[in-house]
Amino acid sequence: MKKPTLILILFLFTACAIGGYLAASKINIGSGSSSSGAQSLSTALASSQQNFLLVRVDDLSSATPQLVEAWVVFTAYSDPPQVMFMPLYPAYDASKNKTLADAFAVGSDGKLTSRLQQTIAKEYDFSLNGNIVIDSTGMNGLAGWFGISGIQVNSVPATTDLEVHNILVNSQFFFENVCAQLKSGQAKTQFDSIKWSKLIPAHFQTDLSFEQLMASWDRIVRGAAPQQCDVLSNE
Repeated sequence: MKKPTLILILFLFTACAIGGYLAASKINIGSGSSSSGAQSLSTALASSQQNFLLVRVDDLSSATPQLVEAWVVFTAYSDPPQVMFMPLYPAYDASKNKTLADAFAVGSDGKLTSRLQQTIAKEYDFSLNGNIVIDSTGMNGLAGWFGISGIQVNSVPATTDLEVHNILVNSQFFFENVCAQLKSGQAKTQFDSIKWSKLIPAHFQTDLSFEQLMASWDRIVRGAAPQQCDVLSNE
């Protein structure tokens, strides 16, 4: 995805988040000090919009896990909340794939090193608030707990355009189903069925605390169901 297109998408997403925040908070833009109003809005948005890197590897139990795919999820904790998933890797651009693949590394603790996040932030001009790493076994488990059938999880990195397509189309299908459940209000029940003891730490790692992870999810599923939950992939 080209930078101008990405910037436009992020602008529209942020604009929607601002609109949702203003509507929910019933802010009167014409009253009070403009400087204090801008400051309070900026402070609110800083805590109400977060971006997370979602990474899938082949096998987290391996001494050298291989990068299979990477997505970013933009979350705006407005009322109702807004969610947007966007693929970053693999792409149909070999040079972009090499840039991200070269930046990928997992430390001895099984967690993603900071280099990939820093590279993505630089390449795409947006900040990231944390990362979640899951392997192919974990992905299959999540699909089952969310009641999503028909997923064929590729466990090896793509080497051809067809393999890129297969990886992206499967994850697109997965996230579209998650969005449908979020919009219908069913996602909380499905999420509550996840057996975390079967995921952590063998198949799931994150630089977020478990409390942060749960709090972020709760802010999405509690209250009004999201009216906007999009997957920016058209495989």
